[in-house]
Amino acid sequence: MIHIALCEDNREDLDNLRSMLYHTKISSDITGYTSAETMLFDMETGQKQFDLFFLDIYLPGLNGVEAAHRIRRTDENSLLVFLTSSEDFYREAFDLYAFHYLLKPIEQMELAEVMQKAAKRINRPEEMLQISFRRQNILLKQMEIMYISSYSHVLHFHMKDGQKYTSYEKLDTLETRLIPEQFVRCHKSFIVNLFYVDKMTPEGFYMGDTLVSISRSYAKRAREHYHNRLFHVFQNN
Repeated sequence: MIHIALCEDNREDLDNLRSMLYHTKISSDITGYTSAETMLFDMETGQKQFDLFFLDIYLPGLNGVEAAHRIRRTDENSLLVFLTSSEDFYREAFDLYAFHYLLKPIEQMELAEVMQKAAKRINRPEEMLQISFRRQNILLKQMEIMYISSYSHVLHFHMKDGQKYTSYEKLDTLETRLIPEQFVRCHKSFIVNLFYVDKMTPEGFYMGDTLVSISRSYAKRAREHYHNRLFHVFQNN
């Protein structure tokens, strides 16, 4: 069961999209809102929890992008899908780690494809990564790993909250256990989570003040993965 928040100020569009979502045949619980403020109140007071948000960008009061910023303050893992008749907000959508960007009028087939991808992302077990840390098996959320470095056969997991974990495993082996569209190998000693990359330069990937080097042998692959991540919310891939 996927818990969906649908925020659309036009009541007719709201009802139509709700019907289209049900016709995708994916088990879901849909709560409709005509204002971002009401949706955020339910979420921030704990009355509702959502896996997936469909947000009209042009809302009265708080618009969809502003609402998404509020969502991301407390929820970094839910999926955001923007709905709009304009292409003006692609950059903002990417900065908010948007899952997809649907241009109106929305097609049933395209919506079904988005829902299929969302269901796989929300339900898949590989979101968690098991490692051996200090002789204990622990689980790490892959979404919370910024990057992984390897030195002298020891892997170092650098987490978004500043925590660090170490484990003994070959980087080649670990790479096969990571979400492929989220992580990319950019050096014989580094794998980065593209969700945290602010920019890519010839020097490497910048994540805030952290620079992760890109070696020549991995440069083409790293660039392709980065560009795929950058534009995946705008393309049907």
